[in-house]
Order: sequence, then structure tokens, then C-alpha cells
Amino acid sequence: MTSTEIPRIGHRLPPLAGLLDDTLDQALRARQRRVMMENSASGNLGALRVPDRALDRLLQTAALYGTDAARQLDAAIDSNTSDRKAAAVFFRIALAVQMHDPDFCNLAARFSGEFAKAVHDASWFYPVPVGPFSDNVEHIVSLFKVSADASELHKLAVELAGRRDVKALGDDISRLLDNDNLSKHAALALARMGHGSDAVRSIIREAVESDDTHGHKTAIDMLSADPRLASDAVLSLAITKDIEGSEIAWAISAYREPRRTFLHAMTLAPSRESLVLRVVAVTGYIEGIIRACATMSGAEGPISPEQADVLEITLGEVPEEARRVPNDRNAKTKALREIVLRVCRESHVAVCNDADLGGWNIDEILSNPEQTSEIRFRNGLPVKGEVPVLGKAVLEVTHATRQWFYTERAASGQHVFALSPFDVARRQELALMVSEFADEMRPK
Repeated sequence: MTSTEIPRIGHRLPPLAGLLDDTLDQALRARQRRVMMENSASGNLGALRVPDRALDRLLQTAALYGTDAARQLDAAIDSNTSDRKAAAVFFRIALAVQMHDPDFCNLAARFSGEFAKAVHDASWFYPVPVGPFSDNVEHIVSLFKVSADASELHKLAVELAGRRDVKALGDDISRLLDNDNLSKHAALALARMGHGSDAVRSIIREAVESDDTHGHKTAIDMLSADPRLASDAVLSLAITKDIEGSEIAWAISAYREPRRTFLHAMTLAPSRESLVLRVVAVTGYIEGIIRACATMSGAEGPISPEQADVLEITLGEVPEEARRVPNDRNAKTKALREIVLRVCRESHVAVCNDADLGGWNIDEILSNPEQTSEIRFRNGLPVKGEVPVLGKAVLEVTHATRQWFYTERAASGQHVFALSPFDVARRQELALMVSEFADEMRPK
């Protein structure tokens, strides 16, 4: 019996009346909440965890009903519209994956046009494993084999193989590098699997140099999975051209050359504030933190999710006064100043005697600004040596900032870390646990 197989039960009591209806209704609503959390500006891993855990549990329950659950979901697809129908398609595909339904490939082909995201996510997230390190990717192998003559479906299978690291398909996907229609998709899958080659590097360079927006995004996704594929010239070009997804190029650059990247970010226009804030967050320079706090203090209302990320990552906490609605600007300013000064004093960074009362200018807060320009903060502590790339903050920050963390992790470890902030929560949490363990095993 494979790791995700459901044992066949010869005899069992009839289900409680209405229990299957209730299970499926909860599942569709959980999927709708999940999509909403993905699209929320303030969404984080903790927010994804709630619907994802519910969906895992409900899928395992629905699988016990077998064809009865499948028939009811088919009816739900026919009778619903819009988001509810997309949720029904998602759960129908998930159920087929969970039950090893031989009709999975036909279902994927039927719905992948109109409901591409639902089919993609269900095939990516499931089946629910029995244990944390067990996995089953038979449905992806099957989809790859049967879709060779269906271009869009084959692209989906190739992407899923990369997402789930289906090593059994590595050689087959490598042969697609010579296929003009599939070469970029194959290169992305191979990069995520850790099979970056000179051919993959060449595809990345050509994509960044081109004017193809989709090619830009694919190239950036490859660099995010494995920053080793990014030459300094490619990074510089991606940033200069401001191509689709170029924030990831900034993230890699911030790891390789933090001071230069920080100073460059400080010259950007106000319209790039979200990017500037992420650079400030991952580089952690005190002057950037003070500048960000000055902006927060000078604005009415609560701080933005990106501003909260800066505080969480660099100073280790976000004061309640900064989030509160309605927001007291004086209380927010006082709380921000107290945290900045406390972190500086505890880190033996000299502050001015009247720093509690002055403005947000760096020379009104720090006694020796020039001597502290190279000091960086992460989790409320000065960075010594390697940046502590992951920690509790990764659970709290927004999806976009978490992707920066994952890219930084790959860059610092000099290995593939092809984790998406939109992957199912259980897989993200497992990867973070393993990563944290690896960090603890590093020689001090």
C-alpha cells in the first residue's frame, strides 16, 4: 500500500445523514478563504495555515466516501458559478489525486482551460501525506506521460514536476530544452529540481535580455529557486530594465552586496516604496530603519503590512500602537521610538542623550552615525557574520516578503530552495523546520 493510499474497508456503518454534504460545503468555503488569503496584502503563512489544515482534514474525510463524494462534487460543479464553482473544481481534482482516481488526467484536461488555477493548486498541494516526509507524485508522472500531445497540459505537468521535485522525470524534461514551445518551462522545472546547467543559464540570460514579459517572469522564477544561476551581469540588467518580477533580483543583490543595494534603493522614487521597504528589511541597516520609522510616524492611520514587515524582521516586534485602528499618531510615534532606542542600547549602539525627544534624523538619534553605518539588525539583534536568514519572523511577514526570505535562504546556503509562499502551508512549515535544523547544525 502506497503512503497515501486509503485502506479498503469491507464493512462500515452508514454515514450520518448530511455529514457528506456538510463536509463538502466546509471544503468549498475553506478553498474560497484560502484564495482570499493568497490575495490579501496582509496575508501571511499563519493565515494560510488555517484553511490549509481544514482542507487536508476535509479531503481525507471526503475520500472515505469515495464515488459518493465525487458524484456530489460533479453536481456542485454543474450547479454553481464563479468562485464557488472554481472551489468545487479544486476539491474535485484534489479528491481524484487523494484517491488515486484513474480519471485524474481526464479531469485535469477537462478543467485546466477555464479553471487553470484550481487544477494547478489541487495537483500541486495533494495528496495529503501520511507522514511529514512521505510523498506521492504518481499523478504528476501520469499527467506528464499522457499529455505529450497536449501543449498546455504538458506545460502544467512540467511545472508540477519542478514544484514537487519529481526526479523520475528529470531526464525527460531535460530533453525538452530543445523544444521551442517548452524550453523555458523545462528550464524552470530543472532549476527548481537543482539541475541548473549551462543551457539553463543561457535561457535565463536570453530571457532577461529580451522584451518578452512572460520570459522575464520565468527567468526570475529560476533565479529565485537557485540564485547560483544568476550572474552579476544578469542581476544588474534585470534591475536596470525593471523587468517583471525584478524584485527577486533585488533580493539576491541584497544578499550578495547589502550595502551597495541598500544605497541604490535609497535613491528610488516614492512610487517604489514597497521595494525600498523590503530592501531595508533584509539589509537591516539602522539608517534605513530610522527612515522607515520616520515615514510611519509622520503618517496618519496604522502602518502598512510592508512597514510591519520591516519592524518584525529588523527590530523583532511590531508595537500594538502602530497597528491599532483608530490610530493615535502620538502613541504610535512614542512606541516606535522606544523600540528603536531599546534595540540600539541593548546592542551597544550609542544614542544621543536627548534621542527620546528629538526628531527622526539619524544624527538626532545616533551619537556616531558614521561609525554605525555598517551595523545591520535582524530579529532585534546586530548581525554578526552570516545573516540569520530564517526565524519566527518568516511566519508573520507578508507573502511577498516571505519570498524574499526564501530567496535569501537559497543564496546563503548556495543550494536550491524552490519554495513558494503560496505552496500548501504544511509543506512550507516542513521546509522551514528542516532549514532551521540545518542552521543549528552549522559550525558557529
